[in-house]
Amino acid sequence: MRADEIKTALSKRHTDDLFLTEVKTGKTWDNDELLKFDAFAIKRSWAKPRFTGYEVKVSRSDFLNDQKWPGYLRYCHCFSFVCPKGLIQPEELADEVGLIWYYPDTGALVTKRPAKYRLIEISADLLYYILLSRIESDRHPFFSSHREEIEAYVKDKQTRLNLAREFKGKLFDEIAALREKVRELESELRFGGTKHEQLEKIKEAAEKAGIETRYIWWPNNVVKMLENSIHPDILHAVERIKREADEIQKLAKVSGK
Repeated sequence: MRADEIKTALSKRHTDDLFLTEVKTGKTWDNDELLKFDAFAIKRSWAKPRFTGYEVKVSRSDFLNDQKWPGYLRYCHCFSFVCPKGLIQPEELADEVGLIWYYPDTGALVTKRPAKYRLIEISADLLYYILLSRIESDRHPFFSSHREEIEAYVKDKQTRLNLAREFKGKLFDEIAALREKVRELESELRFGGTKHEQLEKIKEAAEKAGIETRYIWWPNNVVKMLENSIHPDILHAVERIKREADEIQKLAKVSGK
């Protein structure tokens, strides 16, 4: 049985209160009267203030040897011992002290005897310790609760993820466009002029070589001429002569018979 399990159960009982563990009653140094609550809860109320102190015991010997617990009473309106079931009996405690049993099998807390409410003068040292040492500054003071802060964080995280993906896609597109621009510039430096200017020069040269460029297939004629070093019109004429020669040969064979 561990003390932190009991403290966790106590925190669930005080979900609407300010709940702290290991709470000191004042400054740590040069303080002979310093005490430390195992757990401490402050009710969020101006009209009915309630400071509740807890002493957690998980062994019988620790309870029997504890002589300091009466000092807790002047710092809290209600004080209770909390222990595993049966470790401490109600009749072993002063009348104003409460007793809560913890059931390890279920994690439940059962009040065997409620602590009596006592009027006290609230300790300034205790409050000053809590203010200085146990209260964290709001990291985001724009939220009404931690849940709201967490929900906003999750939403912002998803938004940042979507933005990152969109930025990544745009970045890749921009990089691809820049690479294409670099290739175009390299081509201009190597051959002179833009692609359009280069095309116009090729077209002009083709027309000077006698290739008709008004038809869309003129680039094919330029390729053929370059491959064969012969004007396409000449090639067409040669092919036509070959076809006519074949026809003459066929007629000659027929007439010879």
